[in-house]
Amino acid sequence: MHALLHDIGIAVIAATVLGLLALFLRQPIILGYLIAGALVGPELGFSWIQEAESIEIISEIGLILLLFVIGLEMRIGDLLSSGRQLLVVGLGQFPLCVALGVGLFLLTGYGFSGQGSMDGLYLALVCGLSSTAIVVKLLYDKFELDTIAGRLTIGVLIIQDVYAILVLAFQPNMADPQAWPIIKALGSSAVLLAAGFLLSSLVLRHVFAAIAKSPELVVATSIGWCAFVAGMAGAMDLSKEMGALVAGLTISAFPYSVHVTAKTLPLRDFFLTLFFLSLGMKITAPSWELVGPVALVVAFVIGSRFLSIYPLLAVSGAGRRTCFLTSLNLAQLSEFALVIATLGVTFGHIKPDLIGVLVYAMAITAVLSSYSIRWSHGLHRLFERGLSGVGLGTRRIEVADAAAGHHPPVVLLGFHRGARALVDLLAERQPEMLGKLLVVDYNPEVLAELKRRGVAGAFGDLGSADTLAHVHLEHATLIISTIPDMLLKGTDNESLVKTCRALSPEAHIVAIADHAQHDQRLRAAGATSTLLPYGLMAEQLLGLVDLGASGEAANG
Repeated sequence: MHALLHDIGIAVIAATVLGLLALFLRQPIILGYLIAGALVGPELGFSWIQEAESIEIISEIGLILLLFVIGLEMRIGDLLSSGRQLLVVGLGQFPLCVALGVGLFLLTGYGFSGQGSMDGLYLALVCGLSSTAIVVKLLYDKFELDTIAGRLTIGVLIIQDVYAILVLAFQPNMADPQAWPIIKALGSSAVLLAAGFLLSSLVLRHVFAAIAKSPELVVATSIGWCAFVAGMAGAMDLSKEMGALVAGLTISAFPYSVHVTAKTLPLRDFFLTLFFLSLGMKITAPSWELVGPVALVVAFVIGSRFLSIYPLLAVSGAGRRTCFLTSLNLAQLSEFALVIATLGVTFGHIKPDLIGVLVYAMAITAVLSSYSIRWSHGLHRLFERGLSGVGLGTRRIEVADAAAGHHPPVVLLGFHRGARALVDLLAERQPEMLGKLLVVDYNPEVLAELKRRGVAGAFGDLGSADTLAHVHLEHATLIISTIPDMLLKGTDNESLVKTCRALSPEAHIVAIADHAQHDQRLRAAGATSTLLPYGLMAEQLLGLVDLGASGEAANG
């Protein structure tokens, strides 16, 4: 058997076994993959994989496919809708983190100049970058890529990739800085972006139109386009990952992007599994000498995100929830850190020992992020309680018309599809009723839309009892929870019903139930009535089934 096939087989088996064990123990699957890589690798494990370079090549394909899928799912309009917030935090986060890193690592004795003694500068640079692979996978699994914090997180990651490209362009001349490589990198990036969109408009659009009736060919062409643009980026001395992102962006406006995304995800997940395995293979035998530097880097990566992202978002007008979640989402070390550090060793800028520190720091922050992003909403509630405990609590919501003492009788908790459909129907049939609604949601874009439509809105976290108290639920005669448990963050419908019933004992409370047993629990918690979406669908379909059966009988 070819060595590559042998290594892939061993890697997949190890990833499956350790991934299943992590799932059984209710631990992050990424942790299982890292342990699997360490066990089969040459550094710490049984050396079952001899050619780790082959796995690294395949893991790079995973990163390329990851950026391609991000581009497919990204809508430039959605990113631009983040406006000033994304611009401020995206452009300011990396320089601020680097400045903080320079100060810290200078104080802790790391070198900043001279051949082989630029460890401090490299640490400051690489610690400002976060991991696209880890963050996107975790947010995708939580269905939070399309939230405000999710979109800001992805936007920051993209801008970080541009900064990483600039670092890579600047790196060969770091000992003797020159402006031309940086200018060349910026110009090449602009040319790549313009060429990608121009070719997709003039050529790719017509190709897709000709093959639209063959779904398999659409996918093959899309992956071929990804490889072409990634190769073009490589030929221009840019990151292949950036080329893949541009390839995805140019297809995202086509109607085929959803189909391509669905077909590409399994490939991406397979290759990303090998990426985490390859990271585990780099883990060396631990020693006491590593403990201090690794702990310092891990602490700095986490702390620097809250010292840079949080204040930048706060200054640009984001809420505390968005500030906290975005900072938490980005609190890990990037895969680019190892690339930059490895080149630093090749150029003689840093000592080889620094690679081991970064590998451990990246593995630790990857695991910590797996837990923190999973529990992000609970951690945010603890954070809010801590601020309130030291007297730093502020108003959590802003209620439209509160100053005028306006308390609408109908309160919608969340503006999910059901609530949106209700507002649309009222606007069409009973527009005078819109002034009697109050919607509580944490999406400022939703609240701005509601304001334009004449509906009162309140910004706040449904998981917080303080939020519900501040909207004066005691004046409501009807309270409707419109979001199913699967999409609620930090709470559930049963908890919402209990809180609403305590605040408004006389109100009619309606909540979404997933099944009959859930319906019983909601009613026991205080719900006056419940909505079973699938039950309502079945009632509608029943009439159609009767008609269909009657038609068959008549034909018979």
